Amino acid sequence: MIDEAVRRVAAFAEEERLFRGAKRVLVAVSGGPDSIACLLILLGLRERFGFDVTVCHFDHKLRPDSAADLEFVRELCAKLDVSCKTGEGDVRAVATETKAGIEETARQMRYQFLAFMAENAGADRIVTGHTLDDQAETVLMRITRGSGVRGIRGMLPAGEVPGASAQRLIRPLLVVRREETAAICAEAGIVPLSDPSNDDRSFRRNLIRHETLPALRLVNPLIEDALLRLAASAREAFARTEKESFTAQPVARLPIGVIFRTEVLAGLETEALSLVIEREAGFFSLRPEVNRTRLTNLRAALARGAGEVAFGDVLVELSCGSTRIGPRLETVVPFESKVLNVPGATAAGGWRVEVATSPIPAAPGAALVVVDTSRQKGALRVRMLQPGDRMHYRGMVRKVSDVLINAKVPAWERRGLIAIADSGGVLAIVGASVDLGGKVAEEDALWVRATRI
Repeated sequence: MIDEAVRRVAAFAEEERLFRGAKRVLVAVSGGPDSIACLLILLGLRERFGFDVTVCHFDHKLRPDSAADLEFVRELCAKLDVSCKTGEGDVRAVATETKAGIEETARQMRYQFLAFMAENAGADRIVTGHTLDDQAETVLMRITRGSGVRGIRGMLPAGEVPGASAQRLIRPLLVVRREETAAICAEAGIVPLSDPSNDDRSFRRNLIRHETLPALRLVNPLIEDALLRLAASAREAFARTEKESFTAQPVARLPIGVIFRTEVLAGLETEALSLVIEREAGFFSLRPEVNRTRLTNLRAALARGAGEVAFGDVLVELSCGSTRIGPRLETVVPFESKVLNVPGATAAGGWRVEVATSPIPAAPGAALVVVDTSRQKGALRVRMLQPGDRMHYRGMVRKVSDVLINAKVPAWERRGLIAIADSGGVLAIVGASVDLGGKVAEEDALWVRATRI
């Protein structure tokens, strides 16, 4: 049994390139039949693929006898002459403190520990013993949650470790059935542990395993195979979606966010759009909360060409033909207007505003404008833009708001602009990424450079 399983897993691993370049793998072993079979198969593969094996066991402390499980794994590793790393965490206490579910908390803490130990042991891969049956259950669970194509793919043979994207997680036993893992253990003369919590129907996976799947077998005796075929089809379809998502390239990457042309995002399928959001959120180390409702709201905003939709701590903001994906921006703090030193420098509202009677050289992060003083009335001031502000623009007096919209200055940029004004109104706007000025006679010009401080 084990020799045949090793051959099948080896072929699967080569097809998926699971062990390419791996020198050491860290395998999660709970003591159950799946994880022990995974360990035995890896030991059968290590010479072929050239890696060392280290075992990792995490005690979730969810059962009074869980410490005995840890000792069982240690003794097994000693018999097999395999290095063993162990740890423990009070999952129930953390779940209570964070008001999260037991299942999700256990999963997060387990993967956190695996990632930590993989780095500590210098492992190239983290290996779990998820089987073909686990895959069928996962697909069905995600169908019941209303997952999209991405979710219906089930567990991937290789991917990132949840919460530790730098680590690589692989599942080489996705071609092995659960009944085979029990047979492999028996063949090796090992009696695996039996976890009574696997029968607890309050856990969603157990409910699927013990009640939903048996009921579906009455309709289709080969329901697991049908679910696996569905997962394979979804994986193929999602590969095309993923490729489509990369066709949307930003026009700029700024500290405030990644800027796209709105029409580019509007042309993407919804799944591809969600991938773009998640990918760009990662650029800012943000964790987006993407769901169907938020994506529907974003679709409506894309159709309008304006609006904003929050995906957790990620904000997607649309304005003037552009879309910003990035963090929520800090609220602009109001400040009192200040008379400018001409020539000289003035500090106001987090800005250092320099005024000169001759051109000022550009500087990194600084905004440059030329002020036409031919119509100046009274002292020059630096101040915030105000509702109803007007300015001379292209030979006419216009509302500043209209000028900014017509010049396609997006809403997120408008909030941070400041004005150079006199008693009659705005003479120039500082901080816009587009040129809002006109030709100014040199004898009437003042050069202004503003830098955030």
